[in-house]
Formats: sequence, structure tokens, C-alpha cells
Amino acid sequence: MTTQYEYWWSVTYRLDHWVRVIAVAVLVFTGFYIYWPFLSASAEGPSALMSWMRFAHFVSAYILVLGLVVRVYLAFRSTFDADWRDFGLVRNIKNVPDILLYYLFIKDTHQAYRRYNPLQALIYLFWGFLIIFMALTGFALYRGTVFGLIQAPDGFEWVNTLLGGRSYTRVWHFLGMWVFLIITGIHVYMAALIAWIQRDHMFRSMFTGYKLKVGGKH
Repeated sequence: MTTQYEYWWSVTYRLDHWVRVIAVAVLVFTGFYIYWPFLSASAEGPSALMSWMRFAHFVSAYILVLGLVVRVYLAFRSTFDADWRDFGLVRNIKNVPDILLYYLFIKDTHQAYRRYNPLQALIYLFWGFLIIFMALTGFALYRGTVFGLIQAPDGFEWVNTLLGGRSYTRVWHFLGMWVFLIITGIHVYMAALIAWIQRDHMFRSMFTGYKLKVGGKH
């Protein structure tokens, strides 16, 4: 009996993925703190701790946006796998019933897909637009500097005007975070379920780069 593996994710894809995961984790934690300061203040005072939280929040936001730019670039220009065709909107929406019935355990099988099934592709596509939305609302709320290092970018007041004012922008930004968390939970569930059913090490492949080749055991 032999076991064969496929090189499924290059180092660049995996690094970009985990950088964005860490950035989102920091954004959620610091975002909650900025909204509701739940930690005891440091010896330097509550304003110092809040400044550090805001600093980490904004740095992570820039990293997340940069990670999205890198991922879009890889989708079109990667020599490993330029996968932009996998995110076709019409085709994926058309195939949603097939994969949804599978995830709901109504069907035992589903069509063969490349790297992403329709739900995964649509979630990733939605994530891209959600990151852009969160960046725009975040920059619209951003005022002043943090430690004199990060200056608030100009030109985003139109976002506040469009959403009805800064208070509404803050609400939309906060709701966007919850949408991100919910979809992340769905994403982890789908990835873990497929990896468990198919026993192909797909979940592990985001760390190692390799997944078990279908039909690789003899």
C-alpha cells in the first residue's frame, strides 16, 4: 500500500493565508477592546493601553488589506496556480444547491470541483468585498495619530456621509466584524467537515502544503 500526496498550496499561498488569519484575530480582539475596554489599565494609564490597542488595530488593518492585495495578485499572476477562474459568480451560484445538499447530509456525493467548491469560492469572494468595506469604514472612523506614527488618511469622510454619519459608520463597522466572525465559523466548519469525510488531510494542507491524493492509497 502506498500513499501519494499532492502539493496543494505553495508557501506563498500559505503564508498569505496565515498572515491574514493573524491580522483578523488581532483586529477582532483590539476592536472589541476599543469598543469596550475590558482589560485593566497599565501602570502608564488607561490612555496608554488604549493607544497600544489602537496601534495594533490599525497596523493589523493595513496588513489585512495588503494581504488581500497579494491574494488578488496571486489569483491572476501566480506561477503556481492563477486561480481567478475559480471565483466565477454565475457558475458558483448555479452549483450552490449541489454542494449545500452535501453539507446538509442530504446527498452522499457532490460534483467534482477544483480547489474550491461553490460555497467556498463565494465565501472567499464575499470576504474580499467585506475587507474593503471594513477598511473604508475603519478609515472613515480613524482620527488623529497613534504614538505620532500612524496618521489618519484623508479623503474618507464621504463614507460617513454615505452611511448617514460617524455614529452609523461605527455601527456598520461593528456589524461587519460580526459578519466576518460568523462566516469564519462557517468556513472552518466546511473545511473541517470535508477533511474529516474525505480523509485527505485538506485541513492539514494549510500548514504543510500537501494533501492526500484522491485514489492515492492502493
